[in-house]
Amino acid sequence: MNSIEQKQQRIVIQLGIVQQLMGTRMQQLIKPLGVSSSEFALLNHFSHQPTRSWTISELAKVMEMNQPGITKVVANLIEKGALVATQDKTDKRKRHLTITGQGLQLGRDSMARLAPDIGACFADWQEQELDQLLATSAKLMEWLDNHRLPTK
Repeated sequence: MNSIEQKQQRIVIQLGIVQQLMGTRMQQLIKPLGVSSSEFALLNHFSHQPTRSWTISELAKVMEMNQPGITKVVANLIEKGALVATQDKTDKRKRHLTITGQGLQLGRDSMARLAPDIGACFADWQEQELDQLLATSAKLMEWLDNHRLPTK
């Protein structure tokens, strides 16, 4: 294995560790709001286009979750008043999901709980380092988004 391949593998390992550590911190910080990490991710997804509606199938694909898993998360958010479901006019089996004002607020409240920890995490970083990480992670995110593996 050459040095480039070794570095690529170290990056993937480090990103996995970062994902696990950040996920644990985030879950502990938003737990008092009664929000799971999956619910937070879904609220975050909806908040980028709050007027758009999504079906379970669309959400399962974009969130890379199986339909039973996304259905459970959606049901929890509907119960909390964060999402609302309306039945399709032509296909009664299909529901269109949209975020509510309460859901947008729950997402903002979750971010507010995370903000002090995020600030502490990056307190010693220079703006140039933040810009560099943003650009690099955006490049990685774009590649992963454009090269999703087929779901089974």
